[in-house]
Amino acid sequence: MPAENQMFLSMLHAARERLIAQTPTEIARKSGASFADGEFSLRSLGREVRISADDCRAHPALPEWHLLTLLHYLSNADGAPLTGRPISFSQYPGGMARGENFSRNVERIAREKLSKMDAAELERRCRALGAGIVPSNADFCAEFSFAPRWPVWLKLWLADDEFPASGSMLVDESAAHYLTIEDAVTVGSLILDALTDAAEWSQ
Repeated sequence: MPAENQMFLSMLHAARERLIAQTPTEIARKSGASFADGEFSLRSLGREVRISADDCRAHPALPEWHLLTLLHYLSNADGAPLTGRPISFSQYPGGMARGENFSRNVERIAREKLSKMDAAELERRCRALGAGIVPSNADFCAEFSFAPRWPVWLKLWLADDEFPASGSMLVDESAAHYLTIEDAVTVGSLILDALTDAAEWSQ
């Protein structure tokens, strides 16, 4: 088995162990998910997802990194409320280097791909991921929900006579109460990949 697969399976096993060790009703209370009939239920990127508390399998099945990050969300959640104050990935606690790299990548993808996409098609793809189009100081802003207490905003500024197109991705200031910077980058990458039909993550 390739080392990368072994690493992922090890991470998945550890995530399952952390989740199973906790009380399901307490997990639900802290994460904003619901719990009934042995399953956690929540909405993630436009999908209604059920995760078994016994074996941590998702129904319907999810891409492996999507599932792993949801397991991390459920097991890490501490119930912190949303602040309503957005921050960039470079401002993420403990994420100066990783977050800054990801923010630069978002700006590049916005300039090279998203800004060149037909506006109606971009909106359609965002809505397919459960996003809403919201008012903003940007030319385009979509609000995604990875989990009940983990919103993500994608902002896009179109090119004009003075400046090239650019973009940014933001999360709530409370985000680190639920996901590490590595997990946060995974969420952002899942969104960018879905919007651009990328074959690989955009990390």
